[in-house]
Amino acid sequence: MISPIYFLIGLFFVSKNSEGQLETIFKQKDSVSISRVVALGTGVGLGSAASLYIINKNWYSNYQRVPFHFFNDNKDWLFMDKAGHALSSYYGGYYGYNACKWAGVSEKKSILIGGMYGFSFLLITETMDGFSSTWGASTGDVIANGIGLTLFSVQQLLIKNQVFTPKFSYWPTQFAQYRPNVLGDNHWNRWLKDYNGQIYWLSFSLADLKVSESYFPKWLSLAVGYSGDGMLGGSENPQFNEQGVLLPEFDRNPEFFLSLDINFQNIQTKSKLLNTCIKGLSFIKIPFSSISLKGSKVSFNPLTY
Repeated sequence: MISPIYFLIGLFFVSKNSEGQLETIFKQKDSVSISRVVALGTGVGLGSAASLYIINKNWYSNYQRVPFHFFNDNKDWLFMDKAGHALSSYYGGYYGYNACKWAGVSEKKSILIGGMYGFSFLLITETMDGFSSTWGASTGDVIANGIGLTLFSVQQLLIKNQVFTPKFSYWPTQFAQYRPNVLGDNHWNRWLKDYNGQIYWLSFSLADLKVSESYFPKWLSLAVGYSGDGMLGGSENPQFNEQGVLLPEFDRNPEFFLSLDINFQNIQTKSKLLNTCIKGLSFIKIPFSSISLKGSKVSFNPLTY
């Protein structure tokens, strides 16, 4: 699920002013700016409402509504969906915090108010899940959301820096063609639905961990990644698809990665506009070579997306 907090980043780019004026727009305020608070509140309110309307119309409205209930999906998709929840909650908090700082809100209030945004929005969608006959509210999802919130908030409170940042990468796989209604029927929705092509990373700068900058510059990070492979269904692979066609057999395996990465948060330029653009891209894992482990097989991959 994509948090509408990303919509805030788009709002920052909507301007027909000159570069100099843009620099002023992107500069954080030292004290609360009423005009920016109003703009921020309006953007968040409209973005959230529009996102929930679109989600309800295109997702939940196709399924029967039932009384609120819980559903245990903790073993589905080799925990890949839980990693997605944690990442979404983290970046909802990260972007929410930066948006509040832009409006001049104090550090602690920005962490509290902005940091809670991703968790709160996902909690609403989880409640909507609870009224759907196809799904149900998942305690595992809520826990994963809490992990993302905690990862952001604790680092910002204690060390005032995001040393450990979750990231996302995707590359198309062969599996979506066998169950396009579940794994996506085009490239636009497959990056969201096909867990086989997703990798969730935890990226960290060795320089931030006090390792010598002469060997590891602050913009260079290490990243450990997790993915799943061979999944045609949530908890198990079905024998036939929805049309009754026999499906190939695939082994379902978790896969682990070790790779290099770019630390966008440690890249600072003289341009407030460019710095904001860089922060907006911070959830993307940059392709690098990697070492992977699947089962007992260790592989070197020249380029991992």
